[in-house]
Amino acid sequence: MITGCSQPEKKTAKETKTNIELKDNWYYLNGEKFFIKAIGYEIAARPGEHPYEDEKKDHLELMKYDLENIKKGGYNTIRTWSQYSEAQLKLVQESGLKLIMGLNVNPEEDYRDPKFINHCKTQLEKILEYAPKYDCIISYLVINEPQTDHIHKVSAKAFKDLMKMMVDMIHKDHPGIPVTLSANAMISDWMDQSMFDVYAYNCYGYNEGQTATIGFSDYIKGLNTLNGLDKPFIITEFGHSVSPKGGFGSFGSRTLKEQSEGLVSNYRELIDAGALGMCPFYYADGWWKGGEKSTHNKEQPEEWFGFWGYKDVNDKYGSPRPVWFAMKEYMKGLILSPKNKTIHTNTTIPIELYNNKEVKKVVVKLSDEVIYSKNIESEGYFADQLTINPEGIEALELAFEFYNSKNEVIKNESIVILTSKTEIELPKLTIEVTPEKDLNESKNASIKTKIVTNDNFKLISNLIVSYNTHLGWDVGQQVSVPVKDQLDKKIITSENTFFIPDNSWVVNASAGISVRYGKFTFKIHDQKIIYRGDWAKEISRK
Repeated sequence: MITGCSQPEKKTAKETKTNIELKDNWYYLNGEKFFIKAIGYEIAARPGEHPYEDEKKDHLELMKYDLENIKKGGYNTIRTWSQYSEAQLKLVQESGLKLIMGLNVNPEEDYRDPKFINHCKTQLEKILEYAPKYDCIISYLVINEPQTDHIHKVSAKAFKDLMKMMVDMIHKDHPGIPVTLSANAMISDWMDQSMFDVYAYNCYGYNEGQTATIGFSDYIKGLNTLNGLDKPFIITEFGHSVSPKGGFGSFGSRTLKEQSEGLVSNYRELIDAGALGMCPFYYADGWWKGGEKSTHNKEQPEEWFGFWGYKDVNDKYGSPRPVWFAMKEYMKGLILSPKNKTIHTNTTIPIELYNNKEVKKVVVKLSDEVIYSKNIESEGYFADQLTINPEGIEALELAFEFYNSKNEVIKNESIVILTSKTEIELPKLTIEVTPEKDLNESKNASIKTKIVTNDNFKLISNLIVSYNTHLGWDVGQQVSVPVKDQLDKKIITSENTFFIPDNSWVVNASAGISVRYGKFTFKIHDQKIIYRGDWAKEISRK
């Protein structure tokens, strides 16, 4: 547990007013559970601006405009990729928003280089001269998306030493404030994050690699399980680009409707995965990302993730896209429990909600019959339970309705769960991977998949098998195996071979298939992480 009750005497810092505790895998602010409803936000990133190359300016008037919009949009926190000046921190403090503050630490630099290490140390020392005065800060992100190949090149030890140096500095000079990194879920799944106070990932559901085999929600849930389920788990990026052209698969070229539906769907899936904080990517388009800051590149998806867009280089305020309104409506009442794809063998179902101040009542219906109704006395976290009486195995669709003070429904959402009074035997999928322990053992790999079927559950997709070689953003080889001709078998098997690149330092081998019982659909899956030698021993999951 981390507490922020006090800090050492320091000339430039005052004791924080907000007490932060990490317990029960939650952030507690002043004793209350706090669900992080954040949005990624950068200042000095409007058309014609580059937040990392231009001369640093505070842009306080425009920042104030943005923060007011963000608060009206239903968010309680912003997430950044670089540190704020003291004037900017003061503005965030005055807005009432909380801040997950990133540090401008280039993940492509040499972590062994004394000059770079000293730069990181000096930069952080300057930040810590003023940052502890502002209790809007609820976390630091010390680096964003370090790449596997680069960590291998400069050494895992150098990476760990640099991270530990910054974590220790913050713990010393801004005590009580959690420290983590924003790792990419697809490329940093192999990394042990136990040195950090919070687990944090950037997650994009592009239906490739492990998100194809295991499923977006289950894969992210699996990362949390690998980490140990012992700390708060937050999502520091997810989103959909509406670039007119460019990209691949679901990366880029999304319609406005697809962006809105995709963000709402991802928000739900990530809550189902166990996340208790969300930072969608991001507030407004970043024209600078394609290399020409005054031109909005129609073929560069990275420039088009914004919930707000700008009409031209002279537009300093922008206008909201449909996703802005969709997310505002969705976040009015968040269903934290029950979750989709969960199995309940007890007649009591826990209810956990996180509501805004508009919500005054919640009703749960089953087959149009009210089975639960409760008045909501205050905004924020709410917990209760409802009772069910399943007959055998039942897939239940629980329809939640959120009401305002006028008794008007302001949000509907359904959760599908599987229930039974007794334990449910599920179909199972396991994999056997060769090489199993060290990639140095072979130039080729094999994944043998075994599915033990169950008459109560129907397999409804092809078997997807992936060999993610962690080569930059390339997730590696993936195959789709039809199983229709084996559905009558008790045991279904498959073997697939893959090539192991010489410059692959770690692999995630995985397989999965979709299963259905009535309305209840889920994936059965398995994964194995295999390293090349012991290069990652300082930060690996071994």
